[in-house]
Amino acid sequence: MTTIWQRTGAALLFLAAAFAAAAPAAAARFEESAATFSAGWSQDASRPWSGGTAAISAGAGAQANFAFSGSTVTWIGGLRPDTGIARVFVDGVQLAEVDTFSKTEETRVPVFTASGLSTGSHTLTIQVTGQKNPQSGTATVVVDAFDAPGALAVARLQESDSDVATTAGWVQDNAVNTFIPGLTNNFLPNASIRNWSAGGALISSTPGARATLSFTGTSVTWIGARGTQSGIARVYLDGALAAVVDSFSMSEQIQAALFTASGLANGPHTLAIEATGQQNLFAQNALVAVDAFEVTRPGLRVKQTQPAVSYGAGWVQGNQDRAYSEGTAAESNMVGAQASFTFTGRGVRWIGVRGPQTGIARIRLDGQVVDDIDTFAMTESLQHVDYTVTGLAAGSHTLGIEVLDKNPMSTNFWVLIDAFDVLP
Repeated sequence: MTTIWQRTGAALLFLAAAFAAAAPAAAARFEESAATFSAGWSQDASRPWSGGTAAISAGAGAQANFAFSGSTVTWIGGLRPDTGIARVFVDGVQLAEVDTFSKTEETRVPVFTASGLSTGSHTLTIQVTGQKNPQSGTATVVVDAFDAPGALAVARLQESDSDVATTAGWVQDNAVNTFIPGLTNNFLPNASIRNWSAGGALISSTPGARATLSFTGTSVTWIGARGTQSGIARVYLDGALAAVVDSFSMSEQIQAALFTASGLANGPHTLAIEATGQQNLFAQNALVAVDAFEVTRPGLRVKQTQPAVSYGAGWVQGNQDRAYSEGTAAESNMVGAQASFTFTGRGVRWIGVRGPQTGIARIRLDGQVVDDIDTFAMTESLQHVDYTVTGLAAGSHTLGIEVLDKNPMSTNFWVLIDAFDVLP
């Protein structure tokens, strides 16, 4: 985009509490082994992929075929500075050409969702084109897993999100050199050394240092790191100790899923990560990393690129400058610029961005002004729920978003549309 928005040594100890008796998830995870692959694919275990491995290929024409039953399917893969372009088909009909390039490395994330399919059996095909974004290093395509069927919306919230509260003792690791007292070999000399989600993470070895996410949803995952200098953390869910996690590993794993709580009631919750200052006997340090959180909520995710979303003048689409849902977002800083989303359901969430450069949006529902939303925040919040409405009459509705103004503290008027979640 052309604007200022730049885009096993010792065993792990998981003392997880049981999270029982809740409604079953509407989607099931199928690893890449559930698909059939043409020639040209190889197995990759260099990242903490879902199930441990993923299939990769840069060969033009190489295909992966996944047979499933249901009206929705999501391709889980990798968005990276060195990944390429793929074509996506369902039942032989091309639905999209997907550019998986990203300025930051995003591991084990949704890449494309096909929805609104007829109930029954289908085949999802991912075809490597051999082409790439001019900024990408290669044309490699990653197939990690598939989620099917289901109406669940997943958001990756970064450690910098405005809904994450921290106590003293954490250090932000990003593009600048980071010094950690008492560390002989610098764990994180700079962002180019560790491929953190969205380019940054919080790290601490201070006993009692906490990072707490407040969220609404039915599942949450703490994304951090394993390594020889990684230590032990306590995890609290809604204030109660849920697990003690030893993140030591002989092999380094960045963007590792360290803890998941699922089957939660769909309501407000908190997840807290607490550094203990303790470490495995084999570990060189007691560092705990908070890289991101993944929150799952009921709802059908609809990307801003779908035909149901229409844009007036002043919007820039296809921006890849941040770790957006499925890699892209639309944005505008032109006062008066309007966009609308037509959906069928009883509720909707607008997924956008909050930050120091974002503005105020006017919300219309079925043509009537219902709210003005100030998206300004002191820290950047990606894949953020900017507006939610529920309790609508069953049927078709239209949500309108208009760039209106800005908070006096904001440096610009940017309003971003990343996705929408339709609530049944």
